[in-house]
Amino acid sequence: MEYEAVGAELTATEDLPGLGSALGQLDCLLVRNGAHWIVARNGASVEVGRVSGDTGAVFDTRYGGRLSDGEGVSVSPLPGGGLAVSGRDSVTVQEADGTVRWALAHRPWPSGARGACAPDPSGTALLAVVQPALETDRAEVLLALDLATGVVLAEAPLPTSWGTYEFQQPLGPAGPADLFLDAAQGQEEAYSLLVALAGKELAVTRVGGFDEPFTGSSDRDGAFLTVAVAGEQLTRYDVPAHPRTVARADDVLPDDLVFMGRPGFLDATRVLAAVGEDPWEEECRHVLLDAVDLRPRAEVTYPTGGEPVSRVLPLGDGTWLTFDGDTVNRWRTG
Repeated sequence: MEYEAVGAELTATEDLPGLGSALGQLDCLLVRNGAHWIVARNGASVEVGRVSGDTGAVFDTRYGGRLSDGEGVSVSPLPGGGLAVSGRDSVTVQEADGTVRWALAHRPWPSGARGACAPDPSGTALLAVVQPALETDRAEVLLALDLATGVVLAEAPLPTSWGTYEFQQPLGPAGPADLFLDAAQGQEEAYSLLVALAGKELAVTRVGGFDEPFTGSSDRDGAFLTVAVAGEQLTRYDVPAHPRTVARADDVLPDDLVFMGRPGFLDATRVLAAVGEDPWEEECRHVLLDAVDLRPRAEVTYPTGGEPVSRVLPLGDGTWLTFDGDTVNRWRTG
C-alpha cells in the first residue's frame, strides 16, 4: 500500500556523550515535569538533558551526576535539578551538586529485576518500586516517599514479582495526579498501571491486557497510547477504563508489518510510528497515523544522510527525535 510521502526536515542536532550505550535502557527516554528528558551513561557517570521547547534546538538544560554502582540502576531527573536513583539495594536522592539528600535501604533486587523511581507531578513526593521487606512476600511494593525527607507517605503492593519497571509522567496538564508505570515480567507479560497519590493513599489502576505496555507518550489533553509487546496492536485511550481506538497491525498496516518501538503523538492530530517486519530489528519505515483512528495517512521520507530508525521519539509539538550513536537529531515535516 502506498501513502502520501511527507519529507522530513532537520531542525537541530546535538551530541550527548554516552547516549549510544544508554539507548534501550528503561530510563533513557523519560517524560518529567512537562518535558521530555534523555538520560545518557558513561560508566558511573550520568548526564541528563531536557529537550528544548524551541524546535530549533535539541536541549535547553543539561547536567550530570555520578552513581555508586551503574549496574541495575534507574535514574530520574528531579524538579530544580538533582537526580533520584533507584539502585540495587536503595533509593537515593542526590542534590544538584552531587551530595546525598537522603537514602532509603531495601532488600537487594535479584538478578534480572530492577526498580524505578519518579517524582509525582506535584513535585513533592517520589514514587519508587522496591523489593518487599520479607523474602517470603512475592509482590513487589510501590512506595510514595516525601521528596524532601524520604519519609514513607504511603505504600501499595503491585501485581508483579521479579519485574522490571519504568515510570513516565503525563506530558500535558490533564490528569496531573497520574503516572504511567510499566511493570514487566518475563519476555511478553507486562502490566500497564496508572498510579496516583492522594494524601496518604496510593491508587493503582490496571489498564488493558497483559502484554500492552504504555508507549510513554500522551497528548496534552490526557490521551495515551499502549502497544502490544510483539507490535501487533496499537491502542489509544482517552480514559483508562475503555480504549477509544484499537488498531490491529494486520488490519491497518500493509505487507505483514507491525508497530515498533514507541509510537507517540507528533501533535494533536498525528501519531508517528516506526513500522517493520520484526519489532526487535532496526530496519523500519516511519508512518504518520491519524491520531484518532490510528490509520496510516502518510510515510515520512528523509533527506540524504537521514534514515528511519526504530527508536524514534515524537515530542507532541510537531517535531521528533532520532538517534545515531551519541547524536540526537530533531526533525519536522516539510
